[in-house]
Amino acid sequence: MARAHEPVLLDPKGPVITVVACTVGAVLFLGAGGAFVYVTVRTVADLDETGNGWVWAGAGLALAAAFVACVGLSTILFAREERRATLQLAALGVDATALVLAVASAPPTNDYHHQVRLLIRISGPGFEPFECGNEVPKYRFGGATQGTVLPARVNPVTRAFTIERPPAPPAPAAGDA
Repeated sequence: MARAHEPVLLDPKGPVITVVACTVGAVLFLGAGGAFVYVTVRTVADLDETGNGWVWAGAGLALAAAFVACVGLSTILFAREERRATLQLAALGVDATALVLAVASAPPTNDYHHQVRLLIRISGPGFEPFECGNEVPKYRFGGATQGTVLPARVNPVTRAFTIERPPAPPAPAAGDA
């Protein structure tokens, strides 16, 4: 029996964000890759002319450039995978609902954005309901409470999903005081 995919909360990426991320990754990859080749060639060429100090410095610079090139390549691959998942969710996804089972505070992100942790049960047509917990931005989901129903979209095959912020409370009628 095939094991079901783990649920993944997807932050949809548009084409512009994907192009920007791929461009940054390409600049890092090509720039650092070029620096890696240059430093490596210079280190080998100067090996006979200089002492061991330059060799170690060159080796350190080459390793740093290789690391930055790896970061650039992984940025490109990650951006492309997120865009592919976004397009797949748009094409194959089904509308669903996410019932909030619990809300808890969560530690802030690395850039100090406040978060909340939502434990949710997602159900809809074409897949078995599943539960998962995710840390989400407080500015989008801080108003969610236990029992809140959020609109969701789920890819039944991969179980990648998105959730939307809770609907705004109805505005008071003009006659209400």
